Amino acid sequence: MRKFLLCCIFLFSAIVASAQVDEPGAEVLSYDSIVSDEINADAIFDWWFIDAQEGDEMVVDMQGSDGLAPLLGLLDPNGTLVTRSDDGVADGSVTLDYTIPADGQYVIVATRAGNENGTTTGSYQLRVRRANGPVTRVNPYQEVIFRCNDMQVTNTAILEFYDDSDQVSAYRINVYGVGDFVPVIRVELDNLNVTDCSSDSQAMGGDSYTLPGQDTITLEGDLLEHAAQLTITGAKQAGTVLLTIGSRDGVPGQYVAVIEGFYIDPANDRDTLRVGQGPLAASAPLLVYMVGGKNERLDPAIALEEENEPDDSQASTAIVCDDAGRRDCDQVPSVAGLQVMIGEDVEIQGDRFDAGALLPAGDPSLRPLVLSSFSGNTSGSYSLVLIGELPPRE
Repeated sequence: MRKFLLCCIFLFSAIVASAQVDEPGAEVLSYDSIVSDEINADAIFDWWFIDAQEGDEMVVDMQGSDGLAPLLGLLDPNGTLVTRSDDGVADGSVTLDYTIPADGQYVIVATRAGNENGTTTGSYQLRVRRANGPVTRVNPYQEVIFRCNDMQVTNTAILEFYDDSDQVSAYRINVYGVGDFVPVIRVELDNLNVTDCSSDSQAMGGDSYTLPGQDTITLEGDLLEHAAQLTITGAKQAGTVLLTIGSRDGVPGQYVAVIEGFYIDPANDRDTLRVGQGPLAASAPLLVYMVGGKNERLDPAIALEEENEPDDSQASTAIVCDDAGRRDCDQVPSVAGLQVMIGEDVEIQGDRFDAGALLPAGDPSLRPLVLSSFSGNTSGSYSLVLIGELPPRE
């Protein structure tokens, strides 16, 4: 029935009985294809399918021979006739030009002048080409690569914060790759004009981490290759700290990043930072947790700024998460069950009172986070924990 309707659209007549013509030829072409066939009294048209992209300047040429007067038409993916050539003369040629408005499979229809009322028959040669070069597409999830020493690294996660010089003298960043992911850490210190990167894991032997609901992984043997550590000392002079977590050679996989050295003190203190993902990584969500220090009184809370629609009365609102996985924060999985053991004296233990934020897939921009104590009446140290992944390339 679809073929019959397409035939009717192109032949510009009221009805063409299916018994009057043979089934049309239907083959898939690509640009720069040259094909030959014939039109006769029992088969007065052929279909040639081609996949085209928005912006393609498609040009189709049809040369008739053996008495055929050629005619061309083009159907869009919905079967609508969007353009046609002039009627050709016997053994003449016709050309059809069309700029493709949207991606899809189009149908080139080769027939004879007059369609079902025409009288010419014969053979033809058809060529389809693209007058412009391939259309350059900007992939919003295209990977961004930076170099670290002799390594090529795909940008996975970005964390920007301003050092609180009254509280902090050092930060330690540990990243654990799950599966084949090999982490690399880059740091840029604004005030000191310093940029450094590291994939060093020598001091991480014996570290272990446990993701909620999963088995414990202990770093030993070859697993040490899937970890990286970087320490920022003299942080009081650092100013703005920009951390980038990447995957060596763009190998996909999941990762867990732990950044120690943050404090809420006094109780009404608020830390503001920005978190985002590299474009390829942004095709998957990112989880950010504020995990209170062991034996600390701090009750963490995270506020994620949420952009509103352009016609909303307010420019933005804040999504506040107190206890991840509970009440108004049930969209963020609980971090209870997370455990990270660093060396012999540092244990990071997630529980049901720790806060979290979910950066949804599709947005690689840096998003503001405000970290504080719930109700502003507790204080103490905390660690940031990022759980994300670099998806495979399409």
